[in-house]
Amino acid sequence: MSRPSASDDAAAAPETDHQLAAASLERHKLAVTAASIVLSLTAPVLFILFDGTQALRDLAEQWSPSPAGAIALYVIIAAAALEVAGFPLDFYSGFWLERRFNLSRTGFRTWLADHLKAEALQLAFILAAVEAVYAAIRAFPGAWWLIIAAGFSLVTVVIAGLAPVLLFRLFFKFEPLGEGELRQRLVRLSERVGARVRGVYVWKLGEKTRRANAALAGWGRTRRILLSDTLIDSYTQDEIEVVMAHELAHHVHGDIWRAILLRSALAFGALYLVHLGLTQWSEPLGYRSISDFANMPLLVLITAAASFIAMPLANAWSRRQERQADAFALNVTGMSDQFASAIDKLARQNLSRYRSNRIVEFLFHSHPPVESRIRFANGFAASDQGQGQLSQRL
Repeated sequence: MSRPSASDDAAAAPETDHQLAAASLERHKLAVTAASIVLSLTAPVLFILFDGTQALRDLAEQWSPSPAGAIALYVIIAAAALEVAGFPLDFYSGFWLERRFNLSRTGFRTWLADHLKAEALQLAFILAAVEAVYAAIRAFPGAWWLIIAAGFSLVTVVIAGLAPVLLFRLFFKFEPLGEGELRQRLVRLSERVGARVRGVYVWKLGEKTRRANAALAGWGRTRRILLSDTLIDSYTQDEIEVVMAHELAHHVHGDIWRAILLRSALAFGALYLVHLGLTQWSEPLGYRSISDFANMPLLVLITAAASFIAMPLANAWSRRQERQADAFALNVTGMSDQFASAIDKLARQNLSRYRSNRIVEFLFHSHPPVESRIRFANGFAASDQGQGQLSQRL
C-alpha cells in the first residue's frame, strides 16, 4: 500500500474551501461558455433570417468597388457588432471572475489593453482567412475547400513554430533563466529524452495572474522551455523537473504533430461540410451564388456546429495523450511523490476542481481529472513492478 500523503488527502476530500471555490468558479465559467455557444449560433441565424447579411453586403459594395475591399468592410463591421455583443461575457469571465476569485493581478486598463490586442490579432487572422476563402471560391468553386484546408494545415505548422518567439511576446515578458542547478537539470532532462531545447526561459506570468504554468513551446530552432515565475517561486526543483518531463513527453511522443494532423483532418471535414452547405443553400436563401460573401453567416454557422460536434472527440484524444505523458514523466524521473505534489499544488494555485461532473469532463476537459492523476501517481509508487504494471494499466 502507498503511504498516506497530503496529495491523498486532497484527492479524497473534495469539499475543502479550495474545492468549494473551484466548483463555484467552474459553474460560472460553464455558464459563460453556454452563453457564448448560444451567441455564436444565434447571431448568424438572426442575421440570415432578418436579411441583415444582404444589407451589410450591399453597403460594403457601395463603399468599396473591389471584392476584397467589400469583404474586408463586411468582416470589420460584423466583427465590431459581435465584439459589442460579446464584450460583457468577456469582461465577466476574463476580468471580473478572475478578480473575484483572487486569481488575477491585472487592473482593468491592462486587461482591456490585452483584450483589445487579442481581438485585433484575431480579426487580422479572420480577415486573412475570409479573403482567402472567397478568393478560392471564386477561382475554384468545386475544390476551394481542399485548397483552404491545406492552407490551414500549413499555417498551423508555422504558428506552432512562431508562437514562442513572436505571439507569446505580445502579451507576456520572457527572460532567459540564469545559470544554475534548475537550468542544468532541465537541459539534461531534455537531452536524455531526445528533445533538445534552444533555451530555458522565465515566463513573467506573475505580473498578471496568480496561476502557475509550464510549457515546451515551438519546434526545431524555436523549441524552448517556458517556466512561469509563479511556478519557480512556489515549487521545488524536483516538482518542476517532473512537470517538465510531462511536457517533454508530448514532443517525444510526437503529440504536437499528431494534434496538427488531427486538426487538419477536422478542418478538411468541416470545410467539406461548409462546401456542401453553401452549394445547397446559398441560392435558396437568396444569395447570388456560392461566391457571394453575404453567405458568410451560413459559413460561420456550419463551421461552429462542426466544431462543437468535434470538440468532445478532440478532448477525449487530448486526455489520452495527457495520461500517456503522465506515465512517461513517472517512468523517466521516478518522482511519483513529487508528481502528485505538483499536480495537487497546481490544482490549488489555479483553482481547478479535483473531479468535475462526468458530462462536463467529457465535453470540455482536455486533461484527466486531477484526482485520477494523483491516484495514478500514487499507484505508480505502490507498484513493485514499476513500469510493467504501469503499462498494463494504460
